[in-house]
Amino acid sequence: MTIDEQSHAELSRRLEALEKAVNALASQSLTFFQQASNAVNAILHSQAVYLGNHRALTFLYSGQKIFVDTRSVDIGTHLLLNGLWEQNYVKAFLNLLRPGNVVLDIGANHGVYALVAAQHVGAAGRVLAFEPNPAFAELIRASVSVNGLSDVVTVVQAAVSDSVGEVVLIVNPMWSGGAHLQQSADEPDGSNTHRVSCLALDDYSGLAGASVDAIKMDIEGAEGLALQGMRQLIDRSPRLKIMMEFCPSMLARYPVDAQGVVAFLDGRGFSCWQIAADGSVRPDRWTTLLSEPDRVRNVIASRYALT
Repeated sequence: MTIDEQSHAELSRRLEALEKAVNALASQSLTFFQQASNAVNAILHSQAVYLGNHRALTFLYSGQKIFVDTRSVDIGTHLLLNGLWEQNYVKAFLNLLRPGNVVLDIGANHGVYALVAAQHVGAAGRVLAFEPNPAFAELIRASVSVNGLSDVVTVVQAAVSDSVGEVVLIVNPMWSGGAHLQQSADEPDGSNTHRVSCLALDDYSGLAGASVDAIKMDIEGAEGLALQGMRQLIDRSPRLKIMMEFCPSMLARYPVDAQGVVAFLDGRGFSCWQIAADGSVRPDRWTTLLSEPDRVRNVIASRYALT
C-alpha cells in the first residue's frame, strides 16, 4: 500500500469514527429534547380542572377521567401532575386480570385500581370498590359515572373487616393514603374521625355465593381482619389472586397480626410473590416478609404460579 493509500485509509477511518460520534451525540440530544418535550406537554396538556370544594378533574394515564381531592399531597398530587400512582403495583395487578373477571378493590381511596381494573375486565366483568371515607366514596362514584362504568363498577361505602357494625375511621386530608381504623385514642394532629359502616365480605349480600378472581387490598394494617371476614369467599374462589399491602409493624396494631396473616394464607395454599420496580413478579417466602417488620410493600398471594 502506498503512502497516499495509507493516508486515504486513515482519513476514511477517522471520518467514520467522527460520523459515529456525531450520530451518537445527535441521538442523545434527540432523546433528551424528546423527554423534555414530553414532560412539558404532559404539564401543558394535563387538562386538570379545579372544580372547587377541594375537588379537581384530571386524566389517568389510561385515558380515563378521575376526580381528585386537591388536599391530598401523597396520592392526589401524583394524579394531578401525571395521572400515575404506584405504576409498578398497578402493572402487576392488571397482569392478574382477564376479561370477565370479578375484582374487589378494598381500600379504594381515589379509585385508581377500580377504574383501570374495569377497563381490563370489560363489560362482562365486575368490580366492587370498598371505601369507607365518605368523601372518597363520593369521588369514586363521580369517576365511575363520568367514565360510563356504572354497569361494571359498584361503589360500597364501608370498611371491610371481620364483623358487621360501625367503626371509627381516622382520616388526615393531606395524607389520604393513611386513613385507618382507630385502635387507640392517640391520633396524629390534623386527623379527622368518621363513624363508618363496617362489613365482613362473607356476610355481604352483593357477593353471596359468588367467587372472586382478584383482590387488591390496602387498608393500613387491618388486612388480617378483612381476610378473617372473607374466609368462605376465599375458600370458594380457587383461582383467586390477592395483591395486598404487607407491613408487620402496621399489622401488629390489630388483632390479626403478620403471623396470623401468613398462617391464614399459607394454610390455604397461597404462596407469596414479590413485585419489582418494573411491575414484574418473582416468588418470595413468607418468612422473608416476616423478617422485615417495618418494610411497607405490596405482595401478591396466589395458589398458582404467576406468569
